[in-house]
Amino acid sequence: MRLSTARRSLAGVVAGTAAVLALATPVTATAGTTDVSTAAGSGDVGIQAVNLRTPFDCGQVWNANTRTNHNPQNSVDFQRSGALNKNVRSSAAGTVETVRNLGNTSYGKYIVVRHAEGWKTLYAHLNSFNVSVGQRVSTGTIIGKVGSTGGSTGPHLHYEQRLNGVVKRVVLNGVAIRYFGNTTITSSTGC
Repeated sequence: MRLSTARRSLAGVVAGTAAVLALATPVTATAGTTDVSTAAGSGDVGIQAVNLRTPFDCGQVWNANTRTNHNPQNSVDFQRSGALNKNVRSSAAGTVETVRNLGNTSYGKYIVVRHAEGWKTLYAHLNSFNVSVGQRVSTGTIIGKVGSTGGSTGPHLHYEQRLNGVVKRVVLNGVAIRYFGNTTITSSTGC
C-alpha cells in the first residue's frame, strides 16, 4: 500500500514539474521570500481551470503576504511602498457581482468579480471603484484603486480567490503564492 501511494505521489510530482517546464514559467526563490516572475500569456498548470492574473499594472512589484491569523486565512494582503491609489485590475474576465462600501469596518470598499467555473475574486480596502454591478470586465480591466478603507491599518489590497464560495489558496499566473509568509511577485497583467 505504501509503495503504491509513493508511486502515485512521485507520478504527480513528475507530471506537475513537466507542466511547469513546458510552460517555461521562471520562478526564483530567495531566503525567506519567494520571488515569482511570469511571462505574459503564461497558461494554467492545472491548479485551477481559470488562469487568474496578478491584479496590478504590468511590471509592478508587490509583496504578497499570507499569515495564519488572517481572516479568512487563505486571503492575501498585497503591499508595497506607494500603494495608495495604484490601479487594481480584474484577475480574469467576468461579471462584477458586488460593489459595496462597509464604511469603517471589515473590507471597507470592496468588489467581487464572478468568473467562469465557479471562481470569484474579491478585492478589498479600495480607495475608489471604477466599475458597477453587472458590468462585464476583461482580464486586466481597472476595477478600482488601492486604499485603506474598512478595518485596514495602511494602504494595501486584501485579495481572495473563491471557488464555489470557499476561499482557496491564491494561485496567480499559474503559480501558487507561498503560505505562510511573503512572496514577491511582478505583475505581467496587460504587458
